[in-house]
Amino acid sequence: MFEKSWLSILMLILIISKAAMAIDSNSTNDPFEWLKSIFDKGITSVENLGSYLLIKIVELLLFISRIVYISVGIIGAILWLSHLQPLKGRRMVIGALFLALVTEFLKVILA
Repeated sequence: MFEKSWLSILMLILIISKAAMAIDSNSTNDPFEWLKSIFDKGITSVENLGSYLLIKIVELLLFISRIVYISVGIIGAILWLSHLQPLKGRRMVIGALFLALVTEFLKVILA
């Protein structure tokens, strides 16, 4: 009980002191400018985190795409040149070349 009242008194003192500092500084008429700046900093931090995560996800997808087009190209070349399934192998090689072009084009644009 005593701790709750002590905590509420402390919070009231902090709010009053922030309001008094805002009035003394005469920079703004809004006593809650400090609260707005805290929210703005928080939103900016979330935006920075979101853009960082998006960049890392795109880099990961480009890395995975490189692994896929190399694998598909090698398997397609083996099928095509060994005459086991030449039509399917040729299609896989063409698909791997197309995927390689798109992946490297996106890497240049996004980097």
